[in-house]
Amino acid sequence: MFKNILISLLLLIIGTTFTSFYKNKSKELENQLNIKKKKIFELKKIKNLELKENVYLKSPENIQKLADKYLGRDYIYFNNEDIEFLVIDEKK
Repeated sequence: MFKNILISLLLLIIGTTFTSFYKNKSKELENQLNIKKKKIFELKKIKNLELKENVYLKSPENIQKLADKYLGRDYIYFNNEDIEFLVIDEKK
C-alpha cells in the first residue's frame, strides 16, 4: 500500500513539473509572438505612410510645386513626348 502511494505521489510530482515547465515555455513563446506582431503592425503603418508620401510626392502637380519652390524659375519642364530613349547596341 505504501509503495502504491509513493508511486502515485511521484507520478503526480513529475506530471505537475512537466505541466508547469511547458506552460511557462508556451507563455514565453506567446509573449515573443505578441512582440513580433506589434513590430509587424508598426512596420506596416510606416510602410503605408511612406507609400502615401511617395504617391503624393510623385504626382506631377506636386513635382511642379516643389520645383517652383526649390529650383527656381530657370527649371526646364519636359513633356513625355519630348523625351527620347537612348538605345545602346552592345553587340558591336
